[in-house]
Amino acid sequence: MAINFEKAVGRATADFAKMTAEDLDTWNEMNDAEHRSQYLRFIDGYQRDHCYLCDKDFKTVSKESPCVHWLLRRGKFKNKDIVLIAQKFGYINICAYLRWCANAERFAANINDLKDEAPEGKILSSTIKWKNIEWSFDCAPSDFSGHGGSHSNFPHYHFQMRIDGKQFINFNDYHLPFSDHDLFMLRLSKEPGMHFDFGSHGIGMQDAMEIDPEDIVNHTSPTENEEEAAFNIQTMIIAPNEPLRGEDISAAFEESKRTGRTMASIFRERFEGADVEVSSIVSPSETVPKITPRTEHKPR
Repeated sequence: MAINFEKAVGRATADFAKMTAEDLDTWNEMNDAEHRSQYLRFIDGYQRDHCYLCDKDFKTVSKESPCVHWLLRRGKFKNKDIVLIAQKFGYINICAYLRWCANAERFAANINDLKDEAPEGKILSSTIKWKNIEWSFDCAPSDFSGHGGSHSNFPHYHFQMRIDGKQFINFNDYHLPFSDHDLFMLRLSKEPGMHFDFGSHGIGMQDAMEIDPEDIVNHTSPTENEEEAAFNIQTMIIAPNEPLRGEDISAAFEESKRTGRTMASIFRERFEGADVEVSSIVSPSETVPKITPRTEHKPR
């Protein structure tokens, strides 16, 4: 029986509207606790190359029990097997798992879901990097509405997988169906006051760049290895009445190495109250993977 998502969303928003502030706090705490519990089971298994979902080793591929961990390509996972995974788990669950894997290696910076870098008009557009693998998700409005013949006349998304930079699954190989849960959550997220995300352990660069720049400057640590960086912080110092001394820059650099603080935060502290303007620009690291674009096939 087909689900009427408009009615389901209407009921959900009505239920939320009836909640008191205390009810919402309790509901959020319960969701956070469940998210945390699942993540702890995930990371415990991940550190042992073991999947918490199917309770099997990452190298195990059992066609009787499709699992998202196949996408780590530790076993004999074939191109067409993505259909089995998609049918069982749906977009949100697949994406959440891959985000957790990516963030276990480098937090946020392995996930490019930046709206400013996504092709215009897309419903979904992101690329996730994990070790030597990149996964990309793409969905245009025509995909979501279900275009074309019987092979694609349902709400679907496209998926690409690269291994060592080489194509393993192409965007247009398959039309992967959204689950009912996916469709409900995507529709609900359009309602005023409703927000969907992948939780604190699944954040990507979009969420990271929405952090207050002051907090990034004051609470991140510099690294000499660009591959470990999530942000690029450029700082400009203007001293109109007195030239900046080389000793000041050298002292700030040494303090940064010693304390693990950013140069920007040190300069702001050192020149506080002086006739010196210190401004910083925070941007994503150059090593954040680029969003892989998909060329849509247009009907003739």
